[in-house]
This record gives sequence, C-alpha cells and structure tokens, in this order.
Amino acid sequence: MKSKFKLGDALLLLGTVAVFVLSIVLWIFIMTNDQYFNHINQTNRVTEQTKNRRDRIASNLYIPTNSYGFRNGQLYRLYDAKKNLPLEFVKEIKGVRYRSINKISTGKTQYEKMLHDENCIQLSFPKEVSINLFTRKSVKKDDVQFRRVFVTDSNNYLYLGNDKTYTVYRVHLIKGNFSKLRNYASRAQGRVPVEFVRLKNCYEVFFTKQDHWKIYSYLTNTQTDSYFVSRLLGTTNVTTRSNKKGWTTYSLNYYTNLRAPKAKTERHDFHYTRYEKRKGISLNDQLLESVDFVHKLGLSEQDLRYFDTVNDSISYINYIEGIPVFWDESSPQVATTFTEDTVKVDFNNTDLQIPIPFDGQTKTLPTSTAVMQRLVNAGMRKDEIQRIIVAFKVEKDNSHDHLVNLVPGYYVKAYDEWKSLAEWEKIDFLALNKYRQTLTEEGK
Repeated sequence: MKSKFKLGDALLLLGTVAVFVLSIVLWIFIMTNDQYFNHINQTNRVTEQTKNRRDRIASNLYIPTNSYGFRNGQLYRLYDAKKNLPLEFVKEIKGVRYRSINKISTGKTQYEKMLHDENCIQLSFPKEVSINLFTRKSVKKDDVQFRRVFVTDSNNYLYLGNDKTYTVYRVHLIKGNFSKLRNYASRAQGRVPVEFVRLKNCYEVFFTKQDHWKIYSYLTNTQTDSYFVSRLLGTTNVTTRSNKKGWTTYSLNYYTNLRAPKAKTERHDFHYTRYEKRKGISLNDQLLESVDFVHKLGLSEQDLRYFDTVNDSISYINYIEGIPVFWDESSPQVATTFTEDTVKVDFNNTDLQIPIPFDGQTKTLPTSTAVMQRLVNAGMRKDEIQRIIVAFKVEKDNSHDHLVNLVPGYYVKAYDEWKSLAEWEKIDFLALNKYRQTLTEEGK
C-alpha cells in the first residue's frame, strides 16, 4: 500500500508539472503570435460587426421621426400611439435588399411635385442622413444623402428626397413589402393638418391651426458622476481635480477627461473630451462613430433619436409622441463633436423614465406662420430662419424631486443655433446683423 501511494503521488506530480509546462508554452506561443491569431477570420469578423452595427442603428437611433400623408387633398402629420409608423417602416425595410439607386430629378418644381404626391406616405428625418447607414452593401461611388422617404403603392421602388439640393433618388428594391405601413397610415388616429413651407435649406412642416397641445409628466432618473467616470474613463488611473467654478474634472490622462457639475449647482450638463489628431471623415463615418459614444454613455435609448448636424456636431434628442424634448432653452440629450484635434461629447445625465397618466393639462400654441411673423417683427431676417418646430421643454415639477413636466412650445433654428421662440425674441437683431456683416467683410 505504501509503495502504491508513493507511485500515485509521483504520477500526480508529473502530470501537474506537464500541464504547467504546457500552459507556459501555449502562453508564450499566443503572446508571440498575436498577429496570426488576430488575422484568423478578421475580415469576416469586421464585416459582421459592421453589419450588426448598421442593423442596430437602423432600428434604434437613426429612424425617421415623423410621417405624413394626404386625405382629400389635405396634408396631415400622422401619428398613432399604438402603431408607430416610422418604427413599422424600419421593420419592413430591415430585410429588404436593393438592385440600384438612381438620381431621377434635381429641379425644384419636380421636387415639390413629389412632396405633394397624394399617393405617397412620407417619412422624414430631422436632417439629411447617409444611405450607407441603411444598405447592406457599401455605396462607395456616391454616398447618397437624403432627408425624406417616399413610399408609393409599389413594393418595387422607394424614393428618397434631399431638401437642400431638390434631388430625388429612386431605389429599386428586392422583395420589398410595405403593406402594413400603408394599412397603419390609413388608420392613424392622430391627424394634424400641416403644410410644407420652404425655409433656408429645407421644407419645414408648418402647423396651420392654433391648437391645444398636451403637457406630459415623467419621473426621471439621474446617474451619478461615478457611473459616467466608469463608462467613459474606466476604473483605474483616474484622478480627480476640483476647481472653483462649480465643476469637478476627472482625468484619465492629459488627453482624456470628464467634466461634471458639482451637485450643489443643480446642473446636469456633462462634458467629455478626448484629444487626438484626426483626419477628415465622411458624414457616414461621423454618424457611425457618434453612435458608439451614445451607446457608451449607457443612457436610456428607447426614445432617443438623431436630431441635427451643425458643422461637426451631431446631436441626439428624446422624442415623445413624435415631438423632440429639449432639456433647457437649447440643449439636446447628447451632442458629439468631431474636430481635427478633439472628440467631444456633451450630454445630460438625466433620463426620462416613467410616464405619468395624462391629467388634462394643455397649452395653446399659435400657427407656425404666426410664429415666423413674430420673428420677422422682432428683427430676424427671414432668410436666416432654418427650422421652426414644436418641441417640449423640460420643467421641474415642485411636487416631487424626480418629477418633470414636458411643456410644448416653439423652437427655432437660425444662424445655426437652436433657441426657444421666447429666447429669440430677446435678441437684439440689429446688433447681431451688424456683427455678422462685420465678420463677413473681414472674411473676404
């Protein structure tokens, strides 16, 4: 028994040593041959990741925000709380392939004829997006940019429209079927009469009737500084430095930091900055990269949508029943900015969480034409008005710490800036126009 025991120990020891030596050999092999392992199926993996990312974008942040259709010659904004038309469109387009994309017209008259085609269902984005976000193969020759999608009676074709250039594209589809979308649009319960009005660079939807707009209430959730530090900077090598201006700065290194407002200021605007040298990238690549940052923040994305692009800044905003939500007079939920030297992400750390049952509160809003006239009367040049929309402003409800009200009002984009109508009416336009004229003359 004694000899058998020693033999068993020896065999066990020998086996342990063999496994240990083998693990070391394999470790050395892996560490010294990483290029080989990284190369295996690299192309397939990158392709699959790109495909998955585009699918995720098309079904999440980059979807149309509004839908329109005609009834007896009248254009309506269509909305149905139970059957979301833009989401239905995304579902139906997801598995569709295309044969070709062709430019069929570039004239204003032809474009406006398409806008007023009573046989089309229109779906619109707040601003132009890239066709490469939605196709299953990359369009390298001409990355078509469009703002509108026109769904006709045919399942074989879609039409895309670019407001800026008056360009209409025809997309030849393979196995398209938009029957559900047409059915839902014909039965949409929410129908608000509107008209198209040409502003500086786009056709804006103007509300043609003074109407009562609902005031909604939501419970909110606010994430802590540590939550975003962990997601954006990691959990190691982060240093903290506080300054005297109400901000706390968390730094990963000299090139990467997160600036957060101190709690006592009751502010919620965070600013992430990463310094790096960058070459110019296409609109498509900017849209894709900005989405990665939005996902990285970890905010609720259920109602978050692409909203606008101004210069190098891409913004995302919450939409409630098809209406955007501003957290103050001009701030969206997230804005990413790409320059030659930096990547910046400005965001609000508060999420809309639980809707409170509607209690009947409303606010009466004038027509869009009346709003435009008020701006002109205040001194704003008509040709500088880029967009006029109805949006919600978040206002704190004093009855509960985490309760906010979404109050509807008009928001206007002019001079590449978003402000509420009330804020624009406070501007000294005479001084502003003189200042802008001086900058123009100095730039010549």
